Amino acid sequence: MIKPVQKELYAVVGNPVNHSLSPLMMQTAFERMNHQAVYTALQLDEPREDFSLLHRVGFKGLSVTLPHKEQALQLAEEVDETARIIGAVNTLKRGDAGWIGCNTDWKGSNAALISVSPLKGKRGLVLGAGGAARAVVYGLQQEGAEVTICNRGEERGASLARTFQCAFIPLKDLGESLESLTFDLVVQCTPVGLAGDSGEAFVPPRLFHEGMMVLDTVYRPLRTPFVKEAMKKGCTVVSGLEMLLQQGVEQLKFWLEIPTVHEEVIGAMREALQKAVT
Repeated sequence: MIKPVQKELYAVVGNPVNHSLSPLMMQTAFERMNHQAVYTALQLDEPREDFSLLHRVGFKGLSVTLPHKEQALQLAEEVDETARIIGAVNTLKRGDAGWIGCNTDWKGSNAALISVSPLKGKRGLVLGAGGAARAVVYGLQQEGAEVTICNRGEERGASLARTFQCAFIPLKDLGESLESLTFDLVVQCTPVGLAGDSGEAFVPPRLFHEGMMVLDTVYRPLRTPFVKEAMKKGCTVVSGLEMLLQQGVEQLKFWLEIPTVHEEVIGAMREALQKAVT
């Protein structure tokens, strides 16, 4: 039996995962907290077997990124009610018999957006229908925002809209819908724009207008084609780094079973992220 000694093991798991800044951010946090731990990035190709192997090896916690968030929900031994409602898990903590799952993405997106403006009564458009989109929709509704989902895959998008009892617009119809609809905020939850993807903004430029809040969950590069188009139109852009940071703070609290993370630690995490993308 192999087990870790001297330092606890943590990782971000996904595919692809080479672009992730989570190892930098979390290792910075552990060092500032004087917590003896190593945090790395691991590509998972076979989630069912790989999650089981990581538990047997002795990993204490995992950050789950695309495309495994929904499968992590199914594979966890125990999941909290919020993650079950969202339908996705982005955080796993080691339990005696298996993984214990929760979702911190919704808290991260809410904290990032609320740092700019309250969400109550806002008309929000969420682009995508995967694990991140599910968390963002849940978070916006918790704060009293009116949500519309837009997705390229109509069946998946409509299914998510039914789950959360909100409106759905197929991506191909978004331009036409803007004749009668306007939104106060837009959150981009697809992988479009991820480092190495030179795709366009993929939405009609007239979606954006001055004063609109825009958050792209893709944070590397910091200025995706989507963000660049929003900036041209005078939108208030909320950094995807802030969402990453805030959900990471919630992960630390969950893993270490602590009520808060010291502001000095959060500041060091933010500084490390900002340096990495400038």
